[in-house]
Amino acid sequence: MLAHHKGALTLAVVLSLVGSGLGLAQPLVINRLISTVGQGPIAHLAWILVGLLVVSSVLGAFQSYLLTVTAETAVKATRHDLIGHLLRLPIAVYDRHRTGDLVTRLGSDTTIIRSAFTGGLVSAIGGLATMIGAIILMAMVDVFMLGLVLAVVTVTLIAVIGSSTLIQRYTRRAQEAVGDLGAGMDRALVAVRTIRASGAQDSVETGLRADADNAWLQGVRIARVAALIFPATGLAMQGSFLLVLGIGGARVAAGTITVADLVTFVLYLFMVSMPLGTIFGAITTIRQAMGAIERINQIMDEEPESVDGSPARPAHSVRFDDVSFSYSDDTPVLVDVSVDIPAGTKTAIVGPSGSGKSTMLALIERFYDPDSGRLYLGDQDMAGLTRASVRGIVGYVEQEAAVLAGTVRDNLLLATPDATDEKCWWALDQVNLRERMEEAEGLDTVLGDRGLTLSGGQRQRLALARMLLMDSPILLLDEPTSAVDSQNEQLILDAIDASAADRTLVVVAHRLSTVTDADQIIVLDDGRVAG
Repeated sequence: MLAHHKGALTLAVVLSLVGSGLGLAQPLVINRLISTVGQGPIAHLAWILVGLLVVSSVLGAFQSYLLTVTAETAVKATRHDLIGHLLRLPIAVYDRHRTGDLVTRLGSDTTIIRSAFTGGLVSAIGGLATMIGAIILMAMVDVFMLGLVLAVVTVTLIAVIGSSTLIQRYTRRAQEAVGDLGAGMDRALVAVRTIRASGAQDSVETGLRADADNAWLQGVRIARVAALIFPATGLAMQGSFLLVLGIGGARVAAGTITVADLVTFVLYLFMVSMPLGTIFGAITTIRQAMGAIERINQIMDEEPESVDGSPARPAHSVRFDDVSFSYSDDTPVLVDVSVDIPAGTKTAIVGPSGSGKSTMLALIERFYDPDSGRLYLGDQDMAGLTRASVRGIVGYVEQEAAVLAGTVRDNLLLATPDATDEKCWWALDQVNLRERMEEAEGLDTVLGDRGLTLSGGQRQRLALARMLLMDSPILLLDEPTSAVDSQNEQLILDAIDASAADRTLVVVAHRLSTVTDADQIIVLDDGRVAG
């Protein structure tokens, strides 16, 4: 994650070491001040001490800024990679994961990582350098007292590392719980009208509250472990101070060390204890980030949709040759399907729900590949063609047409960003939407989230207009009239007729009355061609 920022990290480490060195020099100057009091001038030593404090503070501020910016940049790059990866995964991956959970990995998980690097790594690097230097200088003052301090610190460190492993595990579970909550809330908001109409608010709320309670429980477990770490750290440091003051006082009385040496040792003990507490906190934060990184890596480890193959040549026909297909549960959806869809014809696919109609379109669009058999675009085996080139030839309007938040223009230009306003109006005219948009704000009409300002039929026709702009020689329509009234149905049928000119049309229909003018009708029953 930070591999591309080695220069900035190296500079930050150098600044940290220099700053730590300046900080470590301060007790030595104080030692000299104490020893010189009453024996000579000390003004120059005081000015040296002030200079060390100022320069150390400036370097610390710059190092903190540099590391924070580097961490923010690294997290931004991770988000960019994750966005690109999420948009290029095989469709089967989206079938396995809920939308809200994927969104949580992009938002909440990456935020945890950022917090770890800005709040954990920044503190840990400087603190570790200071602590190591202080330990070395403490050894030069009194090795015996240093041994006592290190014994206490080591026991505490072992306990903290063991606890941080639990924190990493609980953080992963907490983020999974937040993902479940996000996915559930996403589903509820999409279906909020249905929920209200059904009076199901209470039952949906109960389910979402259960997800929220689970996220709370995992958060409490993290807090419980973290709450043990910080008191343990404080107890270890207080115990170390008491040991040093007690034993150090005895050694001063015995003449083993001087008062100046004891003061210097105590100051260095401060320099060990303060960063040590920070480092223990950083370990906790970084462990939380590791739990989030595990979830991100689960997605990044998924192989993206293959881009291998040859570019497809222009074609207007499709052929299924003994094609069988099943989803992840191995239940056959299509069995030994062999059909020809000739160029320039209108082919209707009908059959009961679950018979495999939409799956046939998904295979033509190469959202999935057959388990067996061959699928041809013209005379080209689709298995050897790039998916992008196939989709450039085959347009697709799904059953519940996706309308993006934004304007009419934003939606029309999704696949053809260079289309002129004139072409956009032409496409709207073809699907009988021109008048509706002219009454509003034209191509700049804002459609709202998921196009909620449009009726179901209008959304379907807008999606069809978007495909017309692509000018694909083959057009797939998945039950375009399944959720509209008779008036909108006729408008959509008229739009389909307008789009059929010079195209091969494949229409999935839920009733025969809408496809009586088809050149051929394929009847599916339980995944097999029945007629």
